[in-house]
Amino acid sequence: MDKSEISELFHSQLEAVFKTFNYDAAFLKCLNVNNKEIIVNFPVVLDDKRVEIFTGYRVQHNNWLGPYKGGLRFSEEVHMEECKALAFWMTIKCALHKLPFGGAKGGVMYNPRKYSEDENRNISKAFCAAIYTNIGPSLDIPAPDIGTSSQTMDWMVSKYQELSNDENKLNLGCFTGKSVDCGGSLGRNHSTGLGVALTIDYWNKHHKEFIDAPLKTYIVQGFGNVGIWTMHFLNQFGYTCLAVGDHTGYYKFNEACDGIDIELLKKYNADNRGLYNLETSPLFKCVDKISEEDFWKMKCDIIVPAAKELQITKDIAQNIDSSCRLVAEGANGPTTADADALLFERNIEVIPDVLCNSGGVVVSYFEWVQNNSNDHWSLDLVEERLTKMLFNTCDNLFVLKDQYKGGFIWRKGGKQDKYSNRTLAYKISVDNLFHNKK
Repeated sequence: MDKSEISELFHSQLEAVFKTFNYDAAFLKCLNVNNKEIIVNFPVVLDDKRVEIFTGYRVQHNNWLGPYKGGLRFSEEVHMEECKALAFWMTIKCALHKLPFGGAKGGVMYNPRKYSEDENRNISKAFCAAIYTNIGPSLDIPAPDIGTSSQTMDWMVSKYQELSNDENKLNLGCFTGKSVDCGGSLGRNHSTGLGVALTIDYWNKHHKEFIDAPLKTYIVQGFGNVGIWTMHFLNQFGYTCLAVGDHTGYYKFNEACDGIDIELLKKYNADNRGLYNLETSPLFKCVDKISEEDFWKMKCDIIVPAAKELQITKDIAQNIDSSCRLVAEGANGPTTADADALLFERNIEVIPDVLCNSGGVVVSYFEWVQNNSNDHWSLDLVEERLTKMLFNTCDNLFVLKDQYKGGFIWRKGGKQDKYSNRTLAYKISVDNLFHNKK
């Protein structure tokens, strides 16, 4: 992946909404830059007593609505341009729901799978110490992302408390996505995937294009936390998964399948650190391995990219089967700018990432509220409030679509909305930021 491509993507998305709706140029300049970009290099003693130097990042994009909020990614592919893009998207995501947070993102450039548990704990704590003065419950609240987990957050909370004065020592709101025993919220672990499934289901039942011909089948790319829980809840809601793909390959559930046991698939994935050799497992006799090209060309109603950035390119968008009517972005920035334009031209609806995968930050907000008020919500209450917030935001977007329904453009095959869902979602976010800043 070209590191500049992800930067170009988020800048183009922002500039598109500013040009379309005529916002003040000075306001655009403010949102086009980050408040702070942090790079730290820190030593860690490994199990064999060698000292290794690690590089970490934290980008703090904007805090007009409140303290910075965003995940920490541990991966060999972490880089500054990626952190900048993800921090920007978090600003837009929080503003879309009117959460009292700004956007941030960070990570450490290493592969945690190559290190022992003790080494990962020491790396996590050392990174926390390196960025300690730039984070806190009212300053910047990190959370898990790719390569990190509730255990990572628990280690960092421990280090943060060790370094804190008496006033902050007991404040667990310095991180979210913690284990429940360490002050985490019930429902946080599956909240992003649940949010993806809820928005898909709401779109299906309330969008005028789908009510008379509802969506039923889907494929999902990515089988980490988001992909797993998206599949779990979509199946629970009555949808049928036709194929799944991850870093090990792509797998189709053939006609012999009478439903996939998602719990068994989760266990296989956890035991094998991926879906390696799924097609040869006696547990899944109805699975065929297919190429990535064939995966994207499959006949289905819904495509859920839930892996990484820039996965759906223009070539892929061109070859998506005409039966597909919805792309639901479970990942951040999974669709390139050219592909996004082509999907719009083909009248394939897109639920943009800033809405579709926002369940995680919404429940992170709930966790932060619980920590700050020394409260503990039931799982039912967390999911009820998450559902209400997501559905309200979907409705706000539908209202805006109706507001501009006179603005159709004509293409081959009939009329089409003038503005994409992404552009309208950005408008809601930018309006909320603009009115707050004024």
